[in-house]
Amino acid sequence: MAIKFGVTAWGRVWLRTIESTTASSSNSLLPQARTLSGNGSVVLTVAEAGRIRADVTVRGKAFPVGIDVPLWDRRESATVRATVARAGADDRRVAAGELPDGLVAELVDKGISLTGDVADHAGTCACTGRRKPCLHHLAAIYQLVQRIDEEPALAVALRERRSATAARFAEGSSSDWIPLSRIDVARYYGV
Repeated sequence: MAIKFGVTAWGRVWLRTIESTTASSSNSLLPQARTLSGNGSVVLTVAEAGRIRADVTVRGKAFPVGIDVPLWDRRESATVRATVARAGADDRRVAAGELPDGLVAELVDKGISLTGDVADHAGTCACTGRRKPCLHHLAAIYQLVQRIDEEPALAVALRERRSATAARFAEGSSSDWIPLSRIDVARYYGV
């Protein structure tokens, strides 16, 4: 079964940064980038306020990718926090990072860009490709879209200055929750 990207409104916003409907021609690298993301060749290593890092493996060679995303200014951050808090008053799932799709339209109506201007995204890749964005950058965005579809609060955490809200989204909302990446597999399983 093919992996679907952009199944939530939060993921679709990021998907549109690379699959623009206004482009005069389609980017021939997109199908290959989707395949790389779908077959496990892309590992997001960092997805936090202002930074996305990934390792993309193609034919056995790893390419580190870095994408820097502009953060919201204070007014935008305050607007987003207030909007999310209002939604949380009506829906307890918001505290766990499950943001309703309707918030996307509400934030856009208030002039808040969830992705920032794509021209302001600073991307780095170790490849020698001439196209910008390169295949690896596109694959990293597809992987990010998939992750945002799973955890919509990540879309907010990527743009918000490191604050209590962003830290809660990044670290989990409960003191008894830890990211699996913090568990030493060898010690946990006794391998």
